[in-house]
This record gives sequence, C-alpha cells and structure tokens, in this order.
Amino acid sequence: MRLVDAHCHLESEHFSSDLDCIIGRARDAGIVKLITAAITPEQWERSRSLAERFSEVEYAMGIHPWYIDESYRADISSLSDAGVRGAVAIGEIGLDRKSEVVEFELQREFFERQLAIAREINLPVVIHCRGAFNELIVSLKRVGAPEPGGIIHSFSGSPELADELIRFGLSFSMGGTLTFRNSKKRAAVLARIYPGHFLLETDSPDIPPVQKHGEVNYPHYIRYNLDAAAEITGDSIDAVAENTTRNAARIFGLRI
Repeated sequence: MRLVDAHCHLESEHFSSDLDCIIGRARDAGIVKLITAAITPEQWERSRSLAERFSEVEYAMGIHPWYIDESYRADISSLSDAGVRGAVAIGEIGLDRKSEVVEFELQREFFERQLAIAREINLPVVIHCRGAFNELIVSLKRVGAPEPGGIIHSFSGSPELADELIRFGLSFSMGGTLTFRNSKKRAAVLARIYPGHFLLETDSPDIPPVQKHGEVNYPHYIRYNLDAAAEITGDSIDAVAENTTRNAARIFGLRI
C-alpha cells in the first residue's frame, strides 16, 4: 500500500526535534510522499531543506492568508523561481472570511498574485478557503487556474460547489474531519469527488483524527483518515489508497 499525505506542515515547531522519527513512522504507515506546505516566506528555505533531506518529502511554497504582512509584497515575485527551486506547488495560499486577522482585500490581492504566478510557471496550487468560496470562484474566473490544477485542502463545501471547482481543474483533500461523526453532506461530497478528484491529507500538526483528539497530529495518523474514507465511500482500503495516490501523483507530478 502506497499513500500520499497531500498536505502537512513539517516546518512546524512541533516537529523540529524529532523529524527523523516522524518521517520513519510515516514511512512505516505506507506513506511514500508528503507535501509539506510553507505558509510564510521565512519558511520557504526550511521547506526546501526538508525536501532535500528526506526523499519522501516534496514541498509547496506560498503565503497563507492568515499570515499575510504588507512587507511580503516584495517576496511574491520570487515565487516565479519556485519550480527551479524544486517546489511542486504554490501554496498554501487562499482566502478566509472567517479570519479577521488580515483584511480581506489584502488577502485577495495576495491570493490572485500568487495564483497568477502559478499559472505562469505551470505549477499546481494548494488552496485554503473558509467562508469565501464565492470570492474564490470570482478570482479563479478573473485570473484562471494553472494547467495542472491543484487542491482545495480540508474541503468543507457542498457537492454542487465541488462540481463548479472541478471545472477549474481542482481536486480536494480531506483529513481528520473524515473521522468525525457521520455527515450526510460529507458522504454526498465524497460520492461526487471520489475516485478521480479526492486526495488524503493530515494537515499535521493540526486537525488530528477523532481517535487522537487533543493531541498533536502526525503524518502516520493518515491511516485513520484512510479507514474513514474507505468506510464512507464503500470502497476497499487498498482501492482508496491507490486512487488517492494516483491523483496526487498526477496533480503534483510525483515520481512514485
């Protein structure tokens, strides 16, 4: 069984002292690739170094909407070198109406500029979106999506919204929320996006599965998410692993 953790944050201080063990446990759980996503320019070099250190790690570089600072405007243009520097995606980028930390128009400016660069250099995007899907679609129509597409991570929208986003070439990853109480909406979304547009993620160290509630989330906990996805879709664990890994390899250009 081969698994891809399509979205995690290995740059986190929670992992700084124990990364060899963490990657080892991920490997033992069947993970063949982890896409770690930087959230500020200060993390970009750290992300790159992790990818160089561990063969299982690939990285995305971007500016997360929660952590935007006016001073980062000068850093956006350097994302044009992301592919040359070894990144497999631009991210984590996005829009968030539920966060009041960064003014929304500034979020939009940063998102659309990063989205445009992803299109120019032909890299997929890793998108964070909460409470702003209408605005996200407006930006996608205005700027366009990169040819390789990308993912909406921790997707929480409706089946109808998924259909609309698929038209832009986007897919969807879900993690610990798959293990939460049964949800007819979640089952309906999975019925719409699985098998061709669904990926597994952990978002570690955040959003642990319900079995590890209150703990730091680790990449090897992806097996709980896999089990839940198999139960919800009615497919076998092996089939879910194969399909989600194939989708990740296609979107991020992974050699697995």
